[in-house]
Amino acid sequence: MTGPDSGPEAASERLFVGREPESARLRACADGVRAGASWLAVVEGEAGIGKSALLRHCAAEALDGFTVLWATGDPSETDLPGGVVAQLTRQADRARPAPPSPATPEPPPGAPTAHALGGQLLLRIGTLQESGRPVAIMVDDVQWADPLSLRALGFVLRRLWADRVLTILATRPGDDDVAEVLDRLVRSQERAVKLDLRGLGADDVARLARDLVEGRLAPGLGERLYAYTQGHPLYVRTVLAEVPPAALRDGVLERWPVPPSLRVGIRAQLNRLPRESRELISGLAVLDARVPLATAGRVAGITDPVQALGPALTCGLAQWWPMEHHSPVELVHALQRDAVYTSLTPERRRALHAEAARHVGTAASWAHRVAAATSADPVLADELERAGTEAASAGHNAPAATRLLWASSLTEDRSDRERRLLTACAQSLLTMRHTWAVQHRQQVEECAPGPLRDTVLGVMDMMAGRFSTAEDHLQRSWEQALSRHRAGQPGADRVAVLAGTFLANITLWNGRGERTVEIAQQTLAIGDLDPDTTDFTRAALASGRMWHLGPRAALTDLDHLPQAGAAVSGHHLDSLATRGVLRLFLGELGNARADLSVVAERDRQGAASKLGPLTVALLSITHYLAGDWDAGESAADRALAVAAAGDQLLGDAAARFAAVCVRSGRGEWADAEHHMDRLTHLAQVLGSPVEIVYLGLAGATLAQARADHPAVLRALAPLLSTTEPGGRPRLVHKPFWLWQQSLLAESLTGTGRLDEATRALRDLREAFDGTGYLRLVTARLAGRLAEARGRPREALDAYGKALADDTAAPTWIPADNSPLHLALLEQAHGGLLLATGSGSRREAAAWLNTARDRFAALRATPFVQRCDTDLAAGGLGASRKAPARRSALTERELSVAYAVAGGLTNQEAAAELYVSQKTVEYHLSRIYTKLDIRSRRALAAALGTDGPAPVPPRAPKPPLDPEING
Repeated sequence: MTGPDSGPEAASERLFVGREPESARLRACADGVRAGASWLAVVEGEAGIGKSALLRHCAAEALDGFTVLWATGDPSETDLPGGVVAQLTRQADRARPAPPSPATPEPPPGAPTAHALGGQLLLRIGTLQESGRPVAIMVDDVQWADPLSLRALGFVLRRLWADRVLTILATRPGDDDVAEVLDRLVRSQERAVKLDLRGLGADDVARLARDLVEGRLAPGLGERLYAYTQGHPLYVRTVLAEVPPAALRDGVLERWPVPPSLRVGIRAQLNRLPRESRELISGLAVLDARVPLATAGRVAGITDPVQALGPALTCGLAQWWPMEHHSPVELVHALQRDAVYTSLTPERRRALHAEAARHVGTAASWAHRVAAATSADPVLADELERAGTEAASAGHNAPAATRLLWASSLTEDRSDRERRLLTACAQSLLTMRHTWAVQHRQQVEECAPGPLRDTVLGVMDMMAGRFSTAEDHLQRSWEQALSRHRAGQPGADRVAVLAGTFLANITLWNGRGERTVEIAQQTLAIGDLDPDTTDFTRAALASGRMWHLGPRAALTDLDHLPQAGAAVSGHHLDSLATRGVLRLFLGELGNARADLSVVAERDRQGAASKLGPLTVALLSITHYLAGDWDAGESAADRALAVAAAGDQLLGDAAARFAAVCVRSGRGEWADAEHHMDRLTHLAQVLGSPVEIVYLGLAGATLAQARADHPAVLRALAPLLSTTEPGGRPRLVHKPFWLWQQSLLAESLTGTGRLDEATRALRDLREAFDGTGYLRLVTARLAGRLAEARGRPREALDAYGKALADDTAAPTWIPADNSPLHLALLEQAHGGLLLATGSGSRREAAAWLNTARDRFAALRATPFVQRCDTDLAAGGLGASRKAPARRSALTERELSVAYAVAGGLTNQEAAAELYVSQKTVEYHLSRIYTKLDIRSRRALAAALGTDGPAPVPPRAPKPPLDPEING
């Protein structure tokens, strides 16, 4: 077993008593992991109850043969994004035998995302399992873990499909947000336990006393200890450390002083230590971190920290890692740290903080300098504001917020103090996570009225779902800030940009495109907050123009982007994602996939575009239209996991829409209805035009798969306005307008409303520029309408011309092809040939069988069945091909199979799917067995893909492809 250290743990194990039921549960979890399944255990208990000791005991007794990764939450690092996951990643890097390969790039600088951090950790977990050893992830003090790490860990746990990983999270009660996250994790896992740690029993307390005190103990000491401490291990140790051993042995219990608080007990321990040991412990309490022993000695002002450390270790207050670089030390428990810290005089505490600031890094020194200040400090406040502003300009919003808040606390002038507080909250809100800022809402409300105050309150309301009041606040602040900016007031420009950025997104969320364009243009004309936020505003501008004038007009707002998405810089990913979406709306599937794939890949690596989760969801829709239904299903699954990891709904509706498309196309009605239920809930809760569009399109696509034209019309009803002359239906929302309009025209034809269908088709043709897959759709709709009007010759001409011109037309691009819509056109053509006798039966059968084969390749069961019905009606039989062997694969196996068949290595496939390499290897082995194949090339053939580039033959031929394990 590999663990964090050896010395302190060995001492703790000698003193570990009790906890037999909890230890047995954790041993059972470890055995389950050894057997091939992942397990989660959450250990909850108050401070000092023995959570850390239980974790160390488990590591020593139950995790033989595991690679153990340790991390600890730190109250001073809750605003350090990804800090806890970084601890795990560093340990994984030290534990694995080789350095990272090019397939596992480090995240680029910038604000990380939960799924990017989680994806990197998953790859490392997979690499560690290559040795055959399972992995244990032990995180202590989860209540102090930074929110990003919590979401990343949740993402990792949901993606452990076939890994041998035991995750143990220890936390204190009291933090409702953390408790909710952990409860949700436990409920979402198939294999999870929650252990509520209470005090030790009376027998265990007596045993602990015997272990800690030499010689004979007074009769009944265990029972007395238990009565006064309720078995709380830290309190028991405190009492035993405070009471003289003679009193414990002599049994003079009537005069035994019970400590009024833990602080008294810790002070007693300190008083018995040599002076230099007390100073060292005081220094560690102020540093409040795992630091090199030499640094602790310098802060404490002692010349020989090694000699001072011995007594501190003996009394159980300090722990030491002598085998690690720089020989770090730390106090054992946060309660001990707090007790020592509060026992320091204000003068001593200030002096130690001032000294600590001289010996730690720049980022850590700010906290010590602030703690050393005893009154307003204008010089330090100015320095903190400059540091916060620099961090904000670089897009590092979370540390900027912390430094500006500190600056506010050191500012005497009320207007400057409030300005710094409000700016700190604004920077926190730019992370798109409002929890930090909301803690200061009362202080914000007490600030003097002004545009910055209104902006902060407006964004808080927006993120809490109070959109009406949010818009009121932001509209007022926007107008006031603009007025002050035009008057040349210093600082008004930044307030105007901040207010404009969020106001534009509220109006966009409400579908008010023209207003969004107006606000975004004025915001961009004022100036920058930081490059990423500016790009976010530029994306809002293009999206607003799309809502107002349509996607073709909106593309002009993105002319600054290079044509090749791969050449776009990391500060323009939101613009690139928006261009991909616009191209999707226009039916340009090849270009849309290229743009969205770049953003999804950069987001996976940690580039952290604000539209990252939505990008993966819309990429799944693009895969669906392009005929990669398995890739679409896999991407939708990833999008839902990313949204869950970020505890946000952005991308959820789009991903569920994509899932409905694939599930209904394959006749998996129950699953499709499940996603429809979730979409309905989202639309009811959020009520935005975006969710309404996804819900309407999803319902119409589900009804189309069932060939239920009245149901298609009912699903589209919320998207329609009948205020046009004559009451004819008109679609009111621009996103996916061409798709919506094609379904409208098809359903009107199918329900016999032919005049309305004619107008709907005419509108579609006027808006369509003749490119992309929609050329097939318009041809089929024209033919269907002609058939309904009793003009079969006209219909055959429409079908035949589109099929003949499909690959010959100068605007035809293979990447824009849609197998589903091509097959629907072929089926319509073959069916009409057969029904009218206009061609030979052989020609009609050929078209129908071609369509049937395309549907079968998609596993589009309802469409295959309707082709069979058409063939049977003409007395023809389907040309039965061997059933696709891939139907034997599960959804997760298909995701892995398509990634590997596309030429990705196991590690690259793991990164693409946000799983570990172990998961890929496990599924690949099962895939080979189910399909009775032995190589990647055979896998590509079985799936009907082009497969990877040729590779040299292997000799001798192994039973299975060795790449399963590499």
